Amino acid sequence: MSADLAFGQLLKPGRIGRLELRNRIVMAPIGTGFASAEGRITERQVAYYAERARGGAGLVIVEGSCVDFPEGMGMLNQPRVDDDRCVAGLARLADAIHEAGAAAAIQLFHAGRVAKSRLASAQPVAPSAIAPSGGEAPRELSRDEIGAVVQRFAGAAHRAREAGFDGVEIHGAHSYLITNFLSRATNKRTDEYGGDMSGRARFLLEIIRASRDAAGPDFPVWIRINGQEIGMPDGIPAEEAAAVAAMAAVAGAAAVHVSAFGYGHPVMWASTPRTPGFLLPLAAAVKQAVAVPVIAVGRMTPALGEQALAAGQADFIAFGRALIADAELPRKVIDGVLDEIRPCLGCVKCRDGLLATGAPITCPVNPALGRERESRPPPAARSKRVVVVGGGPAGMEAARVAALRGHRVVLFEKEPELGGQLIPGARPPEKEDISDLRRYLVGQLAKLGVQVELGRAATAVLVAEQQPDAVVVASGTLPTIPDLPGLAKARVLTALAVLSGEAAVGERVAVIGGELVGCETAEFLAEAGKQVTVLRRGPALATNINPSPRIALLRRLAAKGVRTLTGVHYEAIAPEGVVITTAEGVRELIPADTIVLATGGTPERSLQQELAGKAAELYLIGDCVTPQGILEAMADGQRVGLQL
Repeated sequence: MSADLAFGQLLKPGRIGRLELRNRIVMAPIGTGFASAEGRITERQVAYYAERARGGAGLVIVEGSCVDFPEGMGMLNQPRVDDDRCVAGLARLADAIHEAGAAAAIQLFHAGRVAKSRLASAQPVAPSAIAPSGGEAPRELSRDEIGAVVQRFAGAAHRAREAGFDGVEIHGAHSYLITNFLSRATNKRTDEYGGDMSGRARFLLEIIRASRDAAGPDFPVWIRINGQEIGMPDGIPAEEAAAVAAMAAVAGAAAVHVSAFGYGHPVMWASTPRTPGFLLPLAAAVKQAVAVPVIAVGRMTPALGEQALAAGQADFIAFGRALIADAELPRKVIDGVLDEIRPCLGCVKCRDGLLATGAPITCPVNPALGRERESRPPPAARSKRVVVVGGGPAGMEAARVAALRGHRVVLFEKEPELGGQLIPGARPPEKEDISDLRRYLVGQLAKLGVQVELGRAATAVLVAEQQPDAVVVASGTLPTIPDLPGLAKARVLTALAVLSGEAAVGERVAVIGGELVGCETAEFLAEAGKQVTVLRRGPALATNINPSPRIALLRRLAAKGVRTLTGVHYEAIAPEGVVITTAEGVRELIPADTIVLATGGTPERSLQQELAGKAAELYLIGDCVTPQGILEAMADGQRVGLQL
């Protein structure tokens, strides 16, 4: 079946106001951290957005851009659109998106009560002085200040048009200023900007009208709202969200983009729920209330997007992290090669690092993110014979990029299948999508003609027989075994062996090591009905991941009855379990039929030593250099693939 038939709705042209779009695929606005510290557009940012436009999206919505700098900033290195001096940079960005074939819009943003005084040197503002969970107390805006903010949005809309953008999206979703007004939970005002729904919506409606007046009635202005504030007492219910959407449409909003938010709910705390399109019912409810186009978002897939459009649940489908993972997703849909789409893992490393530390976004499956221009694989000047040792993510990515450039690649993997740590890594709860990356990489190697030798442990002799021009060693790690009295006599397994299903596990399990692997292994065992205790010398668990997935993981462990002890000292391994001294100085036996070691790995470099001086080009990548994660392994593989 041709793509036109399989995705006839998704690939059909559409309209938002006067704006004509080549298809129904929208790039959702996601913060990048690529702007300068002063909020200016950078060349890195231009290349990033142009790549997504070139990839086939019909509409690219540039990330939330501050209308009131620095007071309204939500994060470091956020674009701004509050000053006429910003227009030249914004025009350069809009032009690049247009030249790459897509329409360009920009999202207008004010952080409201979740702004940070350390960024703005000013107290955050809100409709009411109600602090967010774990945040600063905001200052209540006066009526005059509300009017001034309305005009800041209007001025930003005018600048966006001057810069050549085709429309603006007003960010009225998540936990930012406009939502602070819309929600009963955060708006306790008794004047015309509070009270019933019409009062709480007044601020948004004034922004819509003022923005249209400033930019012109033919310039599309639309909104993004929460289809529901999930799990929040006095939050916005779905029926109120639909009513807000209807009022906004009457006020002149050309479309409604439906997202969601909830403090303490998996929507915000963790990787997106496994269910694709989990927010689609909220978009469908808004669709019933308005006559303007509705944009659906939330872990959408091309197939689900096609179904939603055909069923009349939405008019456009937004892809956010999926386009971070693969800028060419739309083009691959058009070309009918869905198996070549690089999968998003739903790990939120892109978003979470930015929000936690202000660091620019990264993506484990797309090492080229933010380096689009310099990471395009150029054809090799000379086709080399390349031997790759190890079929984990680093080795497979190195082989993929090398073959893509025209090198002749053979890959040796000692196990009977490719994947390395991706195989056990996909076993814990919430990590199933890692298997999609493995399938993608295996498929790419087959497509590119990489010679894969499974079940063959590489030796110096075997490598030499290939007469290679270059050797890439991605041999991984060996488990680190701690020196504990009695360990050699106990029933001990590594976390890798447990997750790989290589051995049976007793009913009572002690996991030694409480970083990410130890905690995920504990959750995996708890789901299997085991009684699990996680032990860690350090003062906290899972410190090597970002805050929101960490909080979610620890909550799941507690909900599944996993006992966790930190700050422990290991005394000995006894026949009955693990003898420890707790952080409080109490000696305790942790009963265990099986002891699981999640104590990390030691780089396996024996082949490097054998090959030293015998290979013209010898590269070490991945965990055999430094044990890290998928992101670092993939980046290492791509770097060497480009270097060969």
